[in-house]
Amino acid sequence: MKEEHGNLIFKWLIPFATVVIIILIMFLNFSNEISEDAIETVENKLEETAEKNALKIYNDCQCIRVAGETAAQIFSNEEAISPELTRKLLCALTERTGIYEAVYYVQDRSAVNHRGEYCDLQKTDYLGKLDEKPNVKYFYSKNDGMTGSKCIVVAVPVSQKESYLLLYYHPEGINSLIDMDEFDQYAFAALINVDGEILMSKDAESVMLKDGNIWDNIDKKYQNSITKARVRMQNQSSGSIVTASGTEERTLVFAPIGVNDWTMIFGISQSYVDASKKQIWTKTISMLYQLLSVMLLFIVVFAAIDFITRRKNAENRKVLQEKADTDLLTGLNNKLATERKIKEYISQNPDTIAMMFVLDIDNFKKINDTMGHAFGDEVLRTLGKHIGSNFRVTDIIGRTGGDEFTIFLKNIPNDEITLREAQKLATFFKSFQAGDYVKYSATASIGAAVFPADGKDFETLYKSADQALYKAKKRGKNQLAFYDDRDRKE
Repeated sequence: MKEEHGNLIFKWLIPFATVVIIILIMFLNFSNEISEDAIETVENKLEETAEKNALKIYNDCQCIRVAGETAAQIFSNEEAISPELTRKLLCALTERTGIYEAVYYVQDRSAVNHRGEYCDLQKTDYLGKLDEKPNVKYFYSKNDGMTGSKCIVVAVPVSQKESYLLLYYHPEGINSLIDMDEFDQYAFAALINVDGEILMSKDAESVMLKDGNIWDNIDKKYQNSITKARVRMQNQSSGSIVTASGTEERTLVFAPIGVNDWTMIFGISQSYVDASKKQIWTKTISMLYQLLSVMLLFIVVFAAIDFITRRKNAENRKVLQEKADTDLLTGLNNKLATERKIKEYISQNPDTIAMMFVLDIDNFKKINDTMGHAFGDEVLRTLGKHIGSNFRVTDIIGRTGGDEFTIFLKNIPNDEITLREAQKLATFFKSFQAGDYVKYSATASIGAAVFPADGKDFETLYKSADQALYKAKKRGKNQLAFYDDRDRKE
């Protein structure tokens, strides 16, 4: 019996004790690693949030740029732009983008705003920065020269005319894009350049934001950290540094927006960052204690949690992707998703026939002005709900602007069918009505272009459809026009 007992001790107790000692050593080493990982995890999460907000601002700037380049194309293609056409194009830019003013500027001669009024911009600080290089430029100005407001100016050249479209975006418009929910309530956000000049700020209750330059307000002992941050900003990289200004300690998280050297920077209270790190560390340590007490059970629980987490993450990714691709008002694809899906189809099916429609609701501004924005939204929502019934589920339908919709029909057997499909869309608007109590018969101007005849890539095809849309509007609206006028050929 004693021999069996000795064998049992030798067989189980000593190996178990050895395992416990090894686990304790691993636990001590792992606890240090957890502390380091917790720091890295929190910093990565903060940087990801900053990058997400920076991407929103970049996308907004790109939408303004694309709209400006589209309008500039119209200006450059016209031999002589009438004052009325100029005014209409500038009005369209202000209505369909987030800008508050659009100006057609002919160098050293004149500047006309969207109301058809002449503007004196000669004393502004951004005209002198325009040069002969035909590319889009972004400027920040403390005075737009018209309202005295701070602004971001997007300057889009009109080719071969020594003129520019100047699109004015109020910095406060950026505030509406910034999501601060993932930071603490005392966090601030600011758009700065690499020199630390503050272009705009949100939730500015911080001494780091006074006097208009964030670097000047940080204690001198953090100059090395500031230098490293500026180098990363110049290299268009994200990052974070720990700083202080007097008694105010913060982690500054920054991410480039992809325009000039402008960077989105967030100041998070250091106490909040430390608490987040501690929370991660504490949670992981607790899991390790459970590992020591219930080793076998932990393995089962860990496997179950891993399975559930992976499944949930997969579901969440799918839901997030669907939400990211969906226009919240209409339930259709949003602009980015529409463009991406069409580009994917074109790249995979270069030899098939397809067709793109670009349509605008006629007099949509008047609908908003006379019947209210809520009713205008109802018109868009109703259109989004019913327009898909005319096409296949495989076709791509999206809302790509305020009242602009893009429809892309895949795999059209032959050219003859294009007219039939166009007629189906035109017929749809003859009976389209919106509103529960007040029925409103909304019409649309529609431009159509055929792939690949009218464009072998998305940009060219879209421009062709957009020019056809302009043609339909010029004919009096409430009609459909093809880029190649095939509907008018015998």
